[in-house]
Amino acid sequence: MKKYAIGIDVGGTKVAAGLMDQAGELLATYKTTAHSEREPGYVIEAIEQSCQALLDQSGIAKEEVQGIGLGFAGTVNGPAGVVLISSNLPAWNHMPLRDTLAKSLGMPVVMENDANVAALAELRYGAGQGVKNMCYVCFSTGYGMGIVINGQIYSGHTGTAGELSHVVVDVHGPDCTCGKKGCLMAYASGIGISRAIYERIERGEDTLLKQDATPDRRRIKGEAVLKAVQAGDRLAGEVLHTAGYYFGLGLSIVVQIINPELIVIGGGLTKMGDALMQPVMQGYRETVQPELQDSVKFKPCALCDQVGVVGAASLVFVEENK
Repeated sequence: MKKYAIGIDVGGTKVAAGLMDQAGELLATYKTTAHSEREPGYVIEAIEQSCQALLDQSGIAKEEVQGIGLGFAGTVNGPAGVVLISSNLPAWNHMPLRDTLAKSLGMPVVMENDANVAALAELRYGAGQGVKNMCYVCFSTGYGMGIVINGQIYSGHTGTAGELSHVVVDVHGPDCTCGKKGCLMAYASGIGISRAIYERIERGEDTLLKQDATPDRRRIKGEAVLKAVQAGDRLAGEVLHTAGYYFGLGLSIVVQIINPELIVIGGGLTKMGDALMQPVMQGYRETVQPELQDSVKFKPCALCDQVGVVGAASLVFVEENK
């Protein structure tokens, strides 16, 4: 087996990449936002750019790399190598991303949903070490989940297990980017938070976040929301409380259905701290069956900003050992 693997984490606003050895050590890293919220061609170009940058930075030859692992923010059929659709990036519809990249890069590529690779990273190298049944949930641009059962990633029949973000919690709720109404993601995500803020501004409500709003409804960053909350902004506080509460409701669904030993919580929006996590735990406690409330441990991610890259690279070594 070759010593190295490249991990690529494709999110709605960034592509993060790393070259990793089998011990889980990142020898080179790279990040770009050139593709941010854009079409497939831009994303593929950013991935290609990232791979070359890693090889240049590390001085490791392409021939020494076992392959490329790819975590993608969307509904992914990993075994088929196809992105079915993405709520975070436009114009993805049954795109054969794995094979497209393997051809353009001249290297083997394995692919999974980004939350699945994050779960794999925490299982092998992070907060989930020694645990057989766990879930990783991500509160970021979207709301993702990866499932580990008996020490293995569970992808489901069509590779789409864990799509918690598109569980409908209110059939008359707000529009979701997937085309349905009232999905968890329509409330509990960066996209959902921005949607709620814009709707309330357009109804004439006052908020410090008006200065961050744009005519084309560009997503309002979590840092701006937290700053407004800390300044006592009522609208920002209510929107964040609602988002956190629904995130907690999602956790209760995970506990009711999967009954994991551990849930690892990650994603950029969790950096908001207690302003977010207090309503999260309130939502969880008020919606989970009382007998199950203490059946699970919650831990923050151990790998955090590196979790997607480490997990994606791990895919290569896991695939090789099958």
